[in-house]
Amino acid sequence: MTKPLISCIMPTRDRRRFVGQAIWYFLRQDYDNAELIVVDDGTDPVGDLVPRDSRIRYTRLDNQVPLGAKRNIACQLSNGELIAHWDDDDWIAPHRLSAQADHLLATHADVCGVSTTLHFRLHAGDAWSFQPPEGTLPWIAGGTLLYRRDVWAANPFPETRWGEDTAFLKQLPPGSIRAIEDPSLYIALIHPGNIAARNLSDPCWQRRPLHEVTARLAPDRDFYVALRNGRAAVATVRPPLESITVAAPFMVYDGYGSLSEYLVMGLERSGARVQVAPLRFDPAALSSEFNAILQRSRPQPGDVTLCFSWPRENLARFRNARDLFINTMWETSKLPSGWADILNQARAIIAPSHFVSKVFRDSGVTVPVEVVPYGVDPAVYHYEARPERAGLTTLTVGTFVPRKNIELGIAAWKQAFAGDQEARLIIKTRFRVQPYVPDDPRILFVDSEELTHGIAHWYRQADVLLALGNEGFGLPLVEGMATGLPVVALASEGQGDVCAGAEGLVLPVQPDRWEEFDYAPFGWCGVRGVPAVADVANQLRWVAGHRDEARAMGRAASEWTLKHRNIWSMGPATLDVMEQYTQPPRLLRRCYTLWACTGGTGGTGEASPTSAYTAALIAALPAVRVVASPTDLRGVRLLHIQHEEGNWNDAELARHIQQCRYAGVPVAITEHSVGQKARPWERDADVLVALNPEDATLLRERWPAKRIEMLPPGCPTWSPPRKPTRERVVGVFAGSGIEELAGRLHLLSGVTLLLFGPPLACEADVIAQAKAAGLPVRRLNPTLSGSELASELAQAADVLVYWSDGCSQAYTRHAALLGLASGVPVVTSREGFSGLRSVTYQPSDLTEGIEDLLGDMALRERLASSARSYCHEHTWTRAAEAHLALWRTLESGM
Repeated sequence: MTKPLISCIMPTRDRRRFVGQAIWYFLRQDYDNAELIVVDDGTDPVGDLVPRDSRIRYTRLDNQVPLGAKRNIACQLSNGELIAHWDDDDWIAPHRLSAQADHLLATHADVCGVSTTLHFRLHAGDAWSFQPPEGTLPWIAGGTLLYRRDVWAANPFPETRWGEDTAFLKQLPPGSIRAIEDPSLYIALIHPGNIAARNLSDPCWQRRPLHEVTARLAPDRDFYVALRNGRAAVATVRPPLESITVAAPFMVYDGYGSLSEYLVMGLERSGARVQVAPLRFDPAALSSEFNAILQRSRPQPGDVTLCFSWPRENLARFRNARDLFINTMWETSKLPSGWADILNQARAIIAPSHFVSKVFRDSGVTVPVEVVPYGVDPAVYHYEARPERAGLTTLTVGTFVPRKNIELGIAAWKQAFAGDQEARLIIKTRFRVQPYVPDDPRILFVDSEELTHGIAHWYRQADVLLALGNEGFGLPLVEGMATGLPVVALASEGQGDVCAGAEGLVLPVQPDRWEEFDYAPFGWCGVRGVPAVADVANQLRWVAGHRDEARAMGRAASEWTLKHRNIWSMGPATLDVMEQYTQPPRLLRRCYTLWACTGGTGGTGEASPTSAYTAALIAALPAVRVVASPTDLRGVRLLHIQHEEGNWNDAELARHIQQCRYAGVPVAITEHSVGQKARPWERDADVLVALNPEDATLLRERWPAKRIEMLPPGCPTWSPPRKPTRERVVGVFAGSGIEELAGRLHLLSGVTLLLFGPPLACEADVIAQAKAAGLPVRRLNPTLSGSELASELAQAADVLVYWSDGCSQAYTRHAALLGLASGVPVVTSREGFSGLRSVTYQPSDLTEGIEDLLGDMALRERLASSARSYCHEHTWTRAAEAHLALWRTLESGM
C-alpha cells in the first residue's frame, strides 16, 4: 500500500541558525514519502541553506506577511494528501512523521498531534513540560500538527501574527482531533526569539528532570551546545595512544635490519604510535618515513615493548618492561642454550613460520607463540618479465656460512650445466665471512652490503633462484618468487611453510640427510636439513628444458607471494597479537577503517560491485581495516564509509556519523550512486567522495559549502593478448541496454552477440529475438573471475557494450573498467560515463554506434591504445595513494 504524501510546511523569518538543522530533521525522517515547503519572508534570505533535493522547495516572499498567511501560502504550494507543521526552531524525532501518520490513518481523524510536550529552555539549560488544564477542549502543540489537506482547504488559517494554530483547531469538531501521548516525538525550544512568550509561572508548566530532554537531544547535542555557547561544539578529546617501543637493528642490508624498518612503518601506518630504540644502526638509505619516526621517538621504560632481534644480552634492558613481546626466529631444530629462559619472560613470542613456532615449543618456551610471516615490499619486489637469454642464469642469495648450503648449490649447478658455456651462476652474499674465489669463469661472486631497499636488481638478472639454506623464514625465497623467478627451494625448516602454502609454484627438494648443528658461539642446536646435489641439479635441468612452463610457474608464484607474503601485512598482524596478550588486553592502535555494507545486489542479481571495489582498494591498502558493521570507535583513526543505495538505513547511519563527530573521528563517505535526494548523513560527513564527474557535480550543487572530492575507482592492468583477426563480435554486458538493443537487432547485419556478466531474467527473450534476426548468440560463463573474463573477451570480442539503463548505472560503470582492461574497444552511453569520455566511444544511438565502431578500424585501435594508457594511469595503487592523501588532510584539519 502506497503511503500518502506528507507536505511539511516550514514558514520562517530571520532564523538562519535554526533553518539548516530543521532541514536536517526533515532529511532524517524514516517516512519516505514526504516533501518540505519552506516559505521565507525574512530580511536574511536562507535559500543558500537549502540543499538541492527534489523533495525540498524554497519560496521567497517579497514582503513580510503574518504567520497565518505564510502557513496558507505553504499549504497552497503543497502537493500532499496530509500536511505537517515543521517549525524551524524545534527538535523533531526521526520517527515523528511515521508515528503520526500511522495514528491519523488508524483513527480516521482529521488532525493529530502531541498533547504533552517537553520544552528545553536553551540559555537556562533546564527542562519543562506543558500540560493544558483538564476539562478544556482537545489541545495539541501547534508545532506537531498533522492534518488532512481537505480539512485545511475548508478551514484556512486566520492571517494572524501568532495563535493561528489554536484558532485553526477551534474551527474543527472536537471528535475529529486526536491527541498523541508521546513526548518522544518533539521537543519545543524556549529561546528569546520565540514568537509567543512562555509564562513558566503558569500552573500548566512543570519543571522536568533535565535528562528527559538531553537523552533525546544527545544525537544532536553539538548543535544545541553551539546555540547555547555561541560557538561550535568541541569534539570529545580522545586520550593519547600508548606508545610501542620497537627495539631492533636498523640497516637496509641486513635481514632483521631491513625488515625492522618496514615493521616500524607498518605499525605506524596501522595506527600505532611507535618509539624507535636501535640496537644496531646504520642510517644509510633508510627511508624518510622511517627517519621521521626515529627523530620524534622518545622511548620510555613503561612503554609496551617489541624486541625484533635474536634474544641476546642487548635485550636485557627491556626484560622488565610491563608488556614485553619478542619477534625472533631460529634455523635448526633446537634453540641455543638459555634462549628459552629469555623468551619466557615475554608476554608472547612472534615467530615468522610454523617451523620456528614448533622449535620454540620443543625447546621449552611456555608463553604464547603466534606466527606472523615476514614478506616483501610490492613496490620493490614485483613481477619482472625476463628477456630471452641464450643460457640460463642461476642466482643464489645468502651469507656464505654452512647452513646456507651455498657450496652444495655450486656443486649442483656445475653438475646441471657441465659443458654449457652460456650458463651463468651469480652468488650474492654479504658480510665477507668466508673468502671464496670462483674456479669457473661462468660464476660471478658478489660479497658486499648494498645500500638499497632490497636487491631486486640481482633477481632481475636471473632466470632461476636456488634457495637451499636452512632458514627461519626464507626471505630470498619469497623475494625471488615475487619477481617471477622459478625457485628451487629446500622444503625444510622455515621454507617448508612457503613450499606447502605455494604448492606447485616452487620446485621443492627434500632433505637428503640431517646434519647436526654445533656451531660457535651457539653450541649444539639439533639438526638441519641438507639436500642432495643430484636432486638440486635435476630441478635446474627441468627449468632449462622447460623455459615456458618455468616462466608460467614464476608468474603464478609472483601473484601468490604478493597476496600472501606482503610486508605491509606484518604491522597489523603484529598488533593483533600484541593487543591480545597485553595485560590487561587493550587497544594499541587507531586504524584507518573502511566500513562497507555490501549485502545488496544493485539490481543486477549479482553481488554488489561495492564488494569488488572495496576488495581491490584494500588489496592496495593492506594496513587498513575493513568492517561490515559499526565498530568500537576507540580503535578508529578515520572512518571511510562505502555507501551503496539499498544497503543502508539512513537514520542509523546518520546517528553513527554523529557519534564519530563526538569521538573526534573524521568521516569520509564514498557514494557509489548519488541519487536526486539529499541524505541526512551527507550533512555531517567531513567529506563526500564521488566516483565520477556527474556525481561530483550533483553533490557540489546540493551542498555548496561542503568538501566534495572525486576519486575515480582504480583499474586492472591486465591487457591480455587479443585475437589475431578482427570480426564482428559484439560483447554486451548484461543489464546495460540489452533490452534496448534487443528491439533493434535487425539493424545489425553479420553480427555475433556475446553476452557476459550476471544472467538476467529477460535474457531468454533477447536470445530468441537475436535468433529471429539471424544473429548467432554466445553466453560467457558468469562465474569467471575478472582476469579470466578479460582474457575471454580479448580472445572473442571486437567491441564491448556498456550501456547504462539508469537503474543499474553504478554497477555498469564498475564493470566497464574491466572492459577497458581487456584491451577491447568499448562503447558506452553518454549518461554516467563522462569520466571515460576520452577512452570510450559514446554515440547518441546504440546500434548506429556499434556499426560505426565495427567499421572504423583506426578508431578501434585508438580506443584500445588509450584504454591501456588510462588503466595504467588509474591503477588501484594510485587510487589507494589518493585515498591516503585525502585521509591525511582530514586528520590534519586541512
